[in-house]
Amino acid sequence: MLRPGANPRQSLRAWDAADEYLISLINESFSHQPLTLFNDQFGALAIALEPQVETWVNDSFCAKSALQLNQQRNQQTSRFEQASPLDNWPQQSSLGVMKLPKNLSYLHHLLAGCAKSNTSKVLIAGMMKHLPKNILVHLQKYGSVKRHPFKKKATIYELDITQVSACPYPKSNQLAGIDLISHANVFGRDKLDPGAQFFIEHMKALPLAHRVADLCCGSGILGLKYMQHHSPAVDSITMEFFDESFMAVKSAEVSWEKNQLSGDASFHWNDGLEQSNDQKYDLILCNPPFHEEHTVGDHIAKRLFKDAMQQLTSNGKLIVVGNRHLGYHVSLKSYFKNVKQIAANGKFILLSAHA
Repeated sequence: MLRPGANPRQSLRAWDAADEYLISLINESFSHQPLTLFNDQFGALAIALEPQVETWVNDSFCAKSALQLNQQRNQQTSRFEQASPLDNWPQQSSLGVMKLPKNLSYLHHLLAGCAKSNTSKVLIAGMMKHLPKNILVHLQKYGSVKRHPFKKKATIYELDITQVSACPYPKSNQLAGIDLISHANVFGRDKLDPGAQFFIEHMKALPLAHRVADLCCGSGILGLKYMQHHSPAVDSITMEFFDESFMAVKSAEVSWEKNQLSGDASFHWNDGLEQSNDQKYDLILCNPPFHEEHTVGDHIAKRLFKDAMQQLTSNGKLIVVGNRHLGYHVSLKSYFKNVKQIAANGKFILLSAHA
């Protein structure tokens, strides 16, 4: 099993003890049960349990790519259906198997989907250090729960769903003068994250460009605000939104429609700028994540910086916001000759990089 995209110097595996625990429990107690898998981050569950898997549901393009890579590595072909969390996955009596999401709003969305698709029992696994303090009480809102003993600092909650209220997402909020529609798994879905707020405060310092990318777009706030700021010239701007979260891309798309902006826009579910068809950009806006589920580091940002370098025009610029302690000014100098500070405060720094 491979974990694509990780820094080779980091000892990051494509599975953890929670995956191992799920696989062991299913082999011992549910070996003939059809399975619907949720939040299988690198495909470890799908590879190990492949004969039983009927549906694989994931919001992450990176997870989808990792699954494909590991299927090839293990000489497996997909017999099961792959679905996004916004799809109506098949109405079938199956056992739900889930790695616990960080985001409890997303957990609610998935459990509501389980109830709708006739998946009444769900095994939810997580590592002790990642469990919210109130997770047992939270799960009891949806039905009866049995917690299996801890093994290798992992546990499994066996949930029999009896009641799930409708998920309140997508929600509509007005943030920084923009109407944003956000699905349940979008970062900053209920409030403007401080990094994006700092970026927006200095939007006037950005040049007018004709082909612009909002990389790691979330609900699309940076790209939308850029278009709003340059409203007299929007007909000359093409804006493209990229995110590895399917829910984020769909949020950006409906947010664009909600704000009735003129100009051209396109929306891409992908890791980085891979779907840009070798398109070159005059300007790339980026508020990069510094975590991959529970793994914190700069390996994602570095990959995005390298990607952006290759997709800029000769005079194009990458504008990045980040926490000061992450040292993005140093990382950017590995890829760009010119890196300068646009603005900074005690917590955040806004940087411009170009060839």
